[in-house]
Amino acid sequence: MTEPLLAKLTSIITPSTMTDIASHLGVPEESAARGLTLSAATTFAAMADKAGDSEMMRQVVDTASRIPADSMTSLTKQQLLDPASSLMSTGRTMLGSLFGGGTNWAASLIGREAGLGPGVTATIMSLGTSALLNFIGRRVRDEGMTANSLASFLRMEAPGLRKMMPPAFGEAFATRFTEGSRALDVNPVIAQAVRKDRSMLPWVTMAALFAAALLWYGLRTPKISVPLPNMPAVGTTGTIATRDILPTVPIPSLGVMDRFKAFIVSGRAADTTTWFDFDRLQFDTGSATLKSESYDQLRSIAAILKAHPNAHVKIAGYTDNVGSAAANLSLSERRANNVRKELIGMGVDPNCLTAEGYGETNPIGDNAIDSGRAMNRRTSMLVTQK
Repeated sequence: MTEPLLAKLTSIITPSTMTDIASHLGVPEESAARGLTLSAATTFAAMADKAGDSEMMRQVVDTASRIPADSMTSLTKQQLLDPASSLMSTGRTMLGSLFGGGTNWAASLIGREAGLGPGVTATIMSLGTSALLNFIGRRVRDEGMTANSLASFLRMEAPGLRKMMPPAFGEAFATRFTEGSRALDVNPVIAQAVRKDRSMLPWVTMAALFAAALLWYGLRTPKISVPLPNMPAVGTTGTIATRDILPTVPIPSLGVMDRFKAFIVSGRAADTTTWFDFDRLQFDTGSATLKSESYDQLRSIAAILKAHPNAHVKIAGYTDNVGSAAANLSLSERRANNVRKELIGMGVDPNCLTAEGYGETNPIGDNAIDSGRAMNRRTSMLVTQK
């Protein structure tokens, strides 16, 4: 990808515009940026799934060509909050066409990952779709993109997109999409673990917002050049990067621990919506016993909490809906309490940790499918005090 094209992409959603979006919606900038990134990416995946539908490709090109080039540069509060505004209705209509009206699963994933409520997530999804259409519209006008070339573009960029998405999204794509699932059939890599050597790869061209928001969010995280110990990559979180957390703590670039640390040191107040899901905790089936591969991440979390003793954290356990609700609630409680116990054993102040099990409530995936149930079997952290 050439530098001029990258400049076009990253100029569509500027940091000041992102600040305005977050302010208008009443959410943290990091959450807004994350939600917009994932929304644009999810819409792109849905478009890729429809790449073989020539009529849909013509509809996308026609809609995109009618979006003003400057529609994303100065967004007003009325545009964002009025469902009838041209910007939001265009995005909402396109979502309906692409997803057939069934966007709840995508909204649930995006809201959970970005820490956004249902109402804000719906707005963010419409906005992300409009931004993607804005990008396509520019290519239609400037490069003569047609329905056929759009389809080729979607197919070409879809595999790179899958690599940048969290595993839960990749699994959902494979289940929900047909052509798209084949196009995206590569090994998933956690989106937060994007390595710097990938930042200029062609996947960035998939959408203006996806590139702009991701780059903006990444640049918001301060870095210092302190080398970490020589360690191999852990699980699916990618290579270990140089971060600002602690010189002895392995933090995957833009991974859950990185975002957890960034939240603790940020000026944001503790809230009840910004959850952080452990991505490397594994339990024995039907048991609260942690597997050995879980302890690297637990030690990293413990190091972060010991370095910031004012931070208080709630550990929450969840299950899928297999079995009785009472048994699932008990299992989730035992797992959450066991994680708390292990962190205390690693030196975290017990007064800074609470634990609660929620059983099969608050699912983030579809319990009717294996990948959805796997998403629902999770352990999460909520910063309750800073």
